[in-house]
Amino acid sequence: MKFNLNLKWPAVGRKTATALCALLCLLLALTLAGCTGKAEKPAMVVNDVAVPQGVLNYYINYGKDYLASYGIDINDAETGAQYMSLIEEQGVDIVTEIAVVRSLAKEAGLTVAPEQVTENLQTEKSYFTDDAAWQEWLTTYQLTEDDVKWILEYQLLSDALFDYVNQDLTMTDEEVAAIYNAAPADYDTYRFGHILITPDGDDDAAWAAALQTANEALAKINDGSATFEELAAQYNPDSTQATGGDLGQYVSQNASPYVEEFSQAAFALNEIGQVSAAPVRSSFGYHLIKLLDKKSGLENARDAIIDAQLGEARTAKYNDYLNEAVANAVVSQEYQRQYVVENNAENGQNGENDTNTTNTTDNN
Repeated sequence: MKFNLNLKWPAVGRKTATALCALLCLLLALTLAGCTGKAEKPAMVVNDVAVPQGVLNYYINYGKDYLASYGIDINDAETGAQYMSLIEEQGVDIVTEIAVVRSLAKEAGLTVAPEQVTENLQTEKSYFTDDAAWQEWLTTYQLTEDDVKWILEYQLLSDALFDYVNQDLTMTDEEVAAIYNAAPADYDTYRFGHILITPDGDDDAAWAAALQTANEALAKINDGSATFEELAAQYNPDSTQATGGDLGQYVSQNASPYVEEFSQAAFALNEIGQVSAAPVRSSFGYHLIKLLDKKSGLENARDAIIDAQLGEARTAKYNDYLNEAVANAVVSQEYQRQYVVENNAENGQNGENDTNTTNTTDNN
């Protein structure tokens, strides 16, 4: 089950023009106790921004899952409390930064359209098989739908704040146009689908049979007796069987990840929905290729060009701005730590570093 909030661990809120557009879909199943669903006291208040408890729960439990993916047992009697203390501390740091971003955006007069938040929420929910699966996810993660919307709104505000901070560090239309016009193939992007017929063996007969099957599939597409997507589901041996052949990424001609034979035929397609006129042979088999979408022109390339030219400088400027704000943040309601590890070496216990937990009650 997927969740695609584009959230990073531990340094969320550091936006580059491409990082938050590509991203991030990165969060898998986390381990959390059930959610009561009732209104809760904020986890903490930073710069007058109340951080929902569910949001902090999310980051703390993502930290648990992150460590578990490396084989670390957070329930270990000797080291578990130390790891949980670290996870909790980093979770607090993350939501503190998020709260600061929201407060800075408010000070700058930045807002986001509720419709955009709703649209993004629907995108997140689309990764689940049905509403019951979505509700189960919320319960497992101890989140409410409002918590998710709060995070999604933050992401949009973070983007807007990044642009606001860097509004004087940009390029003129003429400068952008000159770079695009010099090499449009570097910036125009395309998304393709394929039907792949793999030969049942390496001999000539196997390849001939695969070609015959590919031609038969192409004929069905051309006469309307079958759709491209239906045939991809029937023949494809890879994960695109479940996506109707959609390869799922936008690529440019000058940075194509596909084999040469495939790329040459794919980028020769001009119209969205167009299918290659003949099967294309590669080392994998015979492909039928469909142009699913394309993003071309100067306006489409603008952000990518500016990021390529000024991305590092813009990111550094934003990070300096945000780090200073975080350092000066006013926390009017502290988070009540559940895991705190103390170093007892200074108490003279044989000069060794012993650790004890002052509170090991996990309310998450």
